[in-house]
Amino acid sequence: MEFDTFQLALDLGDDYEVPVEDGKECSKCNEFLPLESFSKASGGNYARPECRSCANDLARERRSLRELHGDAPEGYQCPICLGTEVDVRGKGGGTSTWVVDHCHEVGDFRGWLCHSCNRAIGCFNDDVPRLKRAINYLRGKL
Repeated sequence: MEFDTFQLALDLGDDYEVPVEDGKECSKCNEFLPLESFSKASGGNYARPECRSCANDLARERRSLRELHGDAPEGYQCPICLGTEVDVRGKGGGTSTWVVDHCHEVGDFRGWLCHSCNRAIGCFNDDVPRLKRAINYLRGKL
């Protein structure tokens, strides 16, 4: 929880001691942790949404899935945007063209996605009803 110290001082007077929260909630484990538990976002001057421990767990999970399933096959297309390797190369993070997509709840491998499509379904928390509502919204049916 963040506090607006200036507004609190105005509302409560100078004698009020403002509590300082030096941390944030991890988007993965939902624990409130000190800011030192979070890495800086690449290219940004802010802390990543997941703590270092959760980020390390996720990296291990992705590495294990990539070792088990190898790389996307030659001539692969993203099943969502239908982009080819040439279309999607360099349009996301990391060094690989394709992202290992998996269910975060049980860890099952679902397939390969481009970075943009992986981020998009991640922003919807892999929530099918939410995605259906987004489709209905785009179709003007909400």
